[in-house]
Amino acid sequence: MEQILLESMLRHTENKEMTGDSHHGFTKGKLCLTNLVTFYDEVIALVDKGRATEVICLNFCKPFDTVPHDILVSKLERHGFNRWTTPWVRNWLDGGTQRVAVNGSMSKRRPVTSGVPQGSVLGPALFSISVGDMDSGIECTLSKFANDTKLRGAVYLLQGRDAIQRDLDLRVLVDEKLSTTQQCALTAQKANCILDCIRSSMASRSREGILPLYSALVRHHLESCVQLWSSGGKTWTSWSESRGGHKNDQRAGAPLL
Repeated sequence: MEQILLESMLRHTENKEMTGDSHHGFTKGKLCLTNLVTFYDEVIALVDKGRATEVICLNFCKPFDTVPHDILVSKLERHGFNRWTTPWVRNWLDGGTQRVAVNGSMSKRRPVTSGVPQGSVLGPALFSISVGDMDSGIECTLSKFANDTKLRGAVYLLQGRDAIQRDLDLRVLVDEKLSTTQQCALTAQKANCILDCIRSSMASRSREGILPLYSALVRHHLESCVQLWSSGGKTWTSWSESRGGHKNDQRAGAPLL
């Protein structure tokens, strides 16, 4: 049965609307060589025209373990798999459990809601479907092979550099004086938006209820790379003052709690 489903999925993954031209892993007629040849042909063409080109190499961490089952099944439905294939795949993925052992203590078993079984014949096909729409909304060029991805863009104009930053969303804003004031303000604004969502959705304002949410959803925005681009605690100061706190009060969650 698994082999029959694999053949069905492979026929679907040959559809460019599902995987796109940029995907070369686990795809019929495409392999590592075609990935490299296609990508470098495009880079060489830009270099020959005298255009500066920026290439960013990305790698998914444990990609087969992090494919969300619900999202994967919804993609199967959206791509027109028949009415018995999708439920069969869902049943095949569901049912797994896991638990954690720490210092001899064992947690309760919890259901596994992500990941495709490695070593199975269906795993690579399901992974290809899960990453097939990565190109959606991307301005630059992607080239994918399994969990390795290359992002390429021409950066000889300011528009090209901005496009790469938008696609990555990993930018740090620095002005002509090498100040990160704007970056700190935007980071504080993002933290405020998340914090307001927490406040509006929580009936209780107790420390025990709010602090775990703050620690999980807000604090990492304020502390990410803060040693490098936020000298003097500018992000904490901007955020604390925006919450009505004192600029020197940098305790975790002090303005909130």
